Amino acid sequence: MNHAEPLSDLRDGRIRLTTRFGDFEADPKDVVTFPDGLPGFEQCHRFVVLSSAETAPLQLLHAVGGPAATFLAIEPRLVLADYRCALTPADLLRLGAIEATALLWLALVVLDDGGAPSVNLRAPVVINPARMTGFQVVPSNSLYPLRYPLTVD
Repeated sequence: MNHAEPLSDLRDGRIRLTTRFGDFEADPKDVVTFPDGLPGFEQCHRFVVLSSAETAPLQLLHAVGGPAATFLAIEPRLVLADYRCALTPADLLRLGAIEATALLWLALVVLDDGGAPSVNLRAPVVINPARMTGFQVVPSNSLYPLRYPLTVD
């Protein structure tokens, strides 16, 4: 299995990241820990969220210091303006958050066999930037589809 970049490889301590979407640099303090990894990628525990003018409004969730993995992601409210996902008290505890904590929400983008993009609104990734920890929420009672068409305006 390929491995992602080391946690620091530049003289100033920054991480140099090469993805199929371009080359990026990140600060090690921007590494988000996913204690359980992501479903299907349980060996990936550290990620950075990357963005650029070329990829906007899409972002990259890129693994560092472990198996190679890169996911396209988008803020779910950019796809569906009234998107809401409630966290359980156990979810908040996992994030080290309270109800009022500002969280980063990302919906993962997938391509179907024909190359049409869709967004997983049923199981978003949620990150607590104050603690730099995250996980993929898989609510049992989600009203949203696993594959919501992503349209470009």
